[in-house]
Amino acid sequence: MELKWLEDLVALAETDTLTKAAEARHVTQPAFSRRIKAIEDWLGTPVIDRTRKPARVTPAIRRQLNGIRSLAQNFRHLKSEIQAWENAQGRLVIAAQHTISVGYLPGFIARLQDVLPSTAIRLRSANRDECYTMLMTRQAMLLVSYETARLPLAADEALLEKVRLGGDRLIPVARAGFAERWQTAAEGLPVLNIVSYPPDAFLGAVLHHAILPLLGNQYRISVACETALVPAVAELALAGVGVAWLPALVAAPHLAAGRLEDLSPILASQALSVVAARLRTPRSLFADAVWTQLQFYAASAPQVQGPQPGQSTIA
Repeated sequence: MELKWLEDLVALAETDTLTKAAEARHVTQPAFSRRIKAIEDWLGTPVIDRTRKPARVTPAIRRQLNGIRSLAQNFRHLKSEIQAWENAQGRLVIAAQHTISVGYLPGFIARLQDVLPSTAIRLRSANRDECYTMLMTRQAMLLVSYETARLPLAADEALLEKVRLGGDRLIPVARAGFAERWQTAAEGLPVLNIVSYPPDAFLGAVLHHAILPLLGNQYRISVACETALVPAVAELALAGVGVAWLPALVAAPHLAAGRLEDLSPILASQALSVVAARLRTPRSLFADAVWTQLQFYAASAPQVQGPQPGQSTIA
């Protein structure tokens, strides 16, 4: 049993709808539904009465709601006490998207170790929704993630302080020579086999809502494989399964070695910002020292240039 599961049950009981409960928990509805399913798997019994519209928590959960609230409060108090002790010892927890953990943070962590050598660092890699939840529930001091103008880190960022670390691009790539093998459909549109991300993942939302709609009049899109793991997407592209959209920092070594071909001249790409965020309050002297070093690092963080003039882009 996890603390977030208890808080999920309370939110669901108090809002009486999955949509409102997901909003209250700062996650997408599909992600929230998966967490409810995990709770049901752990309990071995449903927690939602799906015979009703809208679905609501079962009478058994509602009967135990005060006990669940009390248990969650005790968990939060315990966590708060442990975190307070760890902060006093100079412990830093960073929640970051998987790709950013590899592409951006090693340089910052090395800098931090030079300046604050006694800092104990824990790097937690997860999807963006999970990272955001870790920050909002104070399981992490820092959040580092991608965002776009259409998909900002949070709809309401009044509680957050942000700094832009650098830029990246989600670019279309394929195994060298793959574009020459695109088939032509009977109606004349080329069939574009792609490696896709799930629509409820951040990169999947970028791909499905900002990139693929621009290609609908030029190609017949066929999803050859779907996965949320960026390294797996890269390997599938290398194997020739289809065109994949990769962060440019991930694609760079494969492009330099000639293993992948950049298809930005003929397919759309998307600018990405890499941002770090923290809660505005409360803050400790240690947290402020870490934030200051992060701002210094932002001035020298890796940057990715956009496609050259004439290439298909999205602002």
